[in-house]
Amino acid sequence: MSLIPILLALVPVAALIFLGGTLKRLPGFTNTEFWSGAEKLAYYCLLPVLLFSSVAEVSVAHVPLAPLAVGLIAPTVFVSILIIVLRRFVARDLPSFTSVLQGGIRFNTYIGLSIAASLFGAEGSALAAIVAAVLVPTVNIVSSLGFEFLRTGPSSVAGILRVIVTNPLVLGCAAGGAFNLTGTHVPDAINSVLSPLAAAALPIGLLCVGAGLRRFPLRAHVAAMVNSTVTKLLVLPAVTLFVLVLLDVPTTPALVAMIFQSIATASSGYVMARQLGGNSELMAALIAAQTVLMLFTLPLVLLVSQSVLET
Repeated sequence: MSLIPILLALVPVAALIFLGGTLKRLPGFTNTEFWSGAEKLAYYCLLPVLLFSSVAEVSVAHVPLAPLAVGLIAPTVFVSILIIVLRRFVARDLPSFTSVLQGGIRFNTYIGLSIAASLFGAEGSALAAIVAAVLVPTVNIVSSLGFEFLRTGPSSVAGILRVIVTNPLVLGCAAGGAFNLTGTHVPDAINSVLSPLAAAALPIGLLCVGAGLRRFPLRAHVAAMVNSTVTKLLVLPAVTLFVLVLLDVPTTPALVAMIFQSIATASSGYVMARQLGGNSELMAALIAAQTVLMLFTLPLVLLVSQSVLET
């Protein structure tokens, strides 16, 4: 894999995000309820179907599940603890701290799945679904615990578990995994319905990402933005690469893992910040800034990762 395939994989992602942002400003597409409905459709229906279809059909015999899971979870937890330990230095107040934490570990599933599929085809889609199945619960647990500092989020283990088990992405991955264990294929009649829904997930999701980007006051949050963005786009990938090499994870699964650990934070972080008392303005700024900067940092991260993994 050279720089050209990586850039080509980013072209449709950047184009759809840009198109979403452009459409949002055109007459007939400015209605917030329209984009809110499209985002709900993608998040609660289309993306879970895509994850189910990918996980249900993937052959995990050749995938080192345990090392891959450790290579994803351990760096995420380590970086989260680092942010918590340094919380007085990375953010000026507790609401801002929760946004720095979310911005430092969350990932945009639409972008990750799209890039993995573009670079590695069907194998990339299957591996991306496995990576998402590991990371989605992890980042949601850590983010929920981060809001415990504000005492506005779930206040019990049961409450945190409820947040996780009702997450549509977790449910989609879990259903796909359960079906995979049966050793059977999805019936053609069912697959004929699921396939077009799964195919619609990424383009609609990326259009919504673009429509959701907001202008932000840089001066008000510059320190927190720099801390969270450097952590997400550089520090977390570096720690992840170290652990993946240490665990001797094969190149392709490791690169798919690196994609998810090196992309911009998720737009769902804005919703969580708004609902649980975090700094939603900072969260919106992080989403916008990281989405743009990722287009420059991700190719370099993947090239360095490939060089290290193949030596």
